[in-house]
Amino acid sequence: MKKLTLFLLGLGIAVYVLIGGAVMMALESSNESDTKTTSRSTFTNFLAAQTCVSSAELETFVKAVITAYDQGIIATEQTDSASLWDYVNSVFFSMTAVTTIGYGNQTPATSGGRAFIVVFALIGIPLVAVFLSGIGDKIAGLTKSFQEKQFSKNHEVAEHRLKAVIIPITGLVILLFVPAAIFSAVEDWNYGEALYYCLITLTTIGFGDFVIGTQDATYRLAYRLLTLIWIMLGLAYVAALISQAQAMYTQVTDKIDTKVQKDDDKKTNHEGSKTKIVAANGEEGKRTGITEL
Repeated sequence: MKKLTLFLLGLGIAVYVLIGGAVMMALESSNESDTKTTSRSTFTNFLAAQTCVSSAELETFVKAVITAYDQGIIATEQTDSASLWDYVNSVFFSMTAVTTIGYGNQTPATSGGRAFIVVFALIGIPLVAVFLSGIGDKIAGLTKSFQEKQFSKNHEVAEHRLKAVIIPITGLVILLFVPAAIFSAVEDWNYGEALYYCLITLTTIGFGDFVIGTQDATYRLAYRLLTLIWIMLGLAYVAALISQAQAMYTQVTDKIDTKVQKDDDKKTNHEGSKTKIVAANGEEGKRTGITEL
């Protein structure tokens, strides 16, 4: 890639990220401010009502609750959260690590756990990448077979264009929109939240604000295992779509490279022509001078 193309691409990404930051600030900052105000008001009102509790004691209590909550633990006299580190959840966590999803709602709190997961991920991530690549190849093979199969000889162009639309839409329906409907029903999310979870998961962004199977239900084992299968298939499919988008962007950068190269060649040829003309004029001048002498 040419230096100029690389610079323009980096500049485009920088502008894109700056715009994204501006939009997110506009959408989220007011809510953050409101939440802070509500939290501070609740804190103050509690202290006013409970005069036997000091501000320092309450703050220590709140920090302890936050620390436990950050580890996914809720433990009170009336509420006890399901274990995050039983075997099912530990397997689910391991899968989110090697697929680089990393929801963040479940993280190791011990030095041993942190050290192990680093080594585990370094070995597992390449293995999963190869596996997903293999699945992607199989999916690509199926779509290619469907694409090459001719159903109508009289409308080849229209059929080709229709297939180009049907194939990705079918994949998105099966691996995105249908699972979102299932998660919406099981997790008691609205459909938009479920669709958001699916997209954040299959793109491996994994914010962790929505995670499936957190309730201690009897079906949790089968539910999470089926979800793991969906994640693997969905990751392979979305990776293929991202790869296609990357190929499109690469074509654009190649065109820019070609244009830059042509401009450079024209400039070089033009400068070369000028040099030849000057040299020719110099030679002509020398000949003329010799003749006159």
